[in-house]
Amino acid sequence: MIRFFGQPKYSTANDTLGYEFFIRQYHQGNWVFPQNFNQFSAQQIRDLAIASIKALPKNVALVSINLDQIQFIRPDFIAGMTQVQKACYPVEVVIELTERPQKVSFSDLIDAARQYQANQLWVCLDDVGTGDNTIRLANALDPYVTEYKFALQNFRQYTDFSSIISPLLQFWRQYAQIHHKFFAIEGFETKAELSIGSHYHADVMQGYYLGRPQLISIGCTQTQKKTDKVNKFH
Repeated sequence: MIRFFGQPKYSTANDTLGYEFFIRQYHQGNWVFPQNFNQFSAQQIRDLAIASIKALPKNVALVSINLDQIQFIRPDFIAGMTQVQKACYPVEVVIELTERPQKVSFSDLIDAARQYQANQLWVCLDDVGTGDNTIRLANALDPYVTEYKFALQNFRQYTDFSSIISPLLQFWRQYAQIHHKFFAIEGFETKAELSIGSHYHADVMQGYYLGRPQLISIGCTQTQKKTDKVNKFH
């Protein structure tokens, strides 16, 4: 069984904008990170997304769904996500293209992004500056991308965390502004870090300090409702 966990997204004014969905698999009493996302069909993700969005509060403005490169370019996922958008309007469905390299060509990514945009879906370039989501890809997808997201957590292993992220945040904030994109920052873990969001004029913020992902219930059994174990969430 699979379900979505939703992590809230906020504006710098602390207004709730929506949620990012993370797919998790139920296994031996735990919700675990799937070892292989390709085991789930586009129809499964489509049906789960529609049911999960309809279970959210009525004032939710947007919901983002992560797709890796291979999923992103597949015609069945493009069709499925288009159906999600149509079924859940006026909620804005955002497709987050993850940074994991999967040897998908630029031309295929561009063609898919063009189709998402034509079908009224937002495209977000996730975790910019890491993996395959470089400035080169950002330039290639520029006509079809609505948002860039910067992930603070990708740089926490460095002792000079602040000095490393400052120029990167400045670059991507300016790049988003020049190209008329929304700019999101995720990975806030302390109150002190919230100043990063306001300093770099983030349009969207999320992180454990602001709200942890929670199971979106869509008619689980009583036993499943009781479980609060989330294993290997990251």
